[in-house]
Amino acid sequence: MNKAVFLDRDGVINKEKVGGGYNYKKEDITILPGVVEALKLLKDKGYLSIVVTNQPTIARGLISELELESLHEYLNENLNNLIDKFYFCPHHPEMHSDVPEYALKYRVSCNCRKPAPGMLLQASKDFNINLRESWMIGDVISDIATGKNAGCKTIMIKSPKNKEIIISNINLNENTKPDFYAKDLFEAAEIINAN
Repeated sequence: MNKAVFLDRDGVINKEKVGGGYNYKKEDITILPGVVEALKLLKDKGYLSIVVTNQPTIARGLISELELESLHEYLNENLNNLIDKFYFCPHHPEMHSDVPEYALKYRVSCNCRKPAPGMLLQASKDFNINLRESWMIGDVISDIATGKNAGCKTIMIKSPKNKEIIISNINLNENTKPDFYAKDLFEAAEIINAN
């Protein structure tokens, strides 16, 4: 069986958009420092690198699945093609009614939207992954819960948006408290390497 590192996209490998909003255009892509080096380290240790990302931009009608796949190809090219696969959830259960007709089919509850483990379970089938030997790295509680729900070890990347949660451990329970914290993906890769 294979082992994998599952990665949230924005806030872990790609810079969050300043002032909120969504990263859905090529000009929104800014790879965070140390990411390529971290992915190389993980690859050298025998891990698959798999991105799992909620993309409500599709349900909102801002981008199509095809456009998102093109964006992910562009991102992977800038990561020296070190990502083995991108999985994304296009759904959102509570979308606005003023979306294009094609986007209405994405306004559903599903088993792939994090914190549900659907994307990790699908990747496990596709790549014969042992989830107990795998890791989930994210920057929000739903990423950590996704990893825990799938049976993975977890690392939370510290960021301004989760600072208060980390300091106080508010709302963290067995299913949402990460196994480790890291300042960035490179430090997370070093933690994985040491464990």
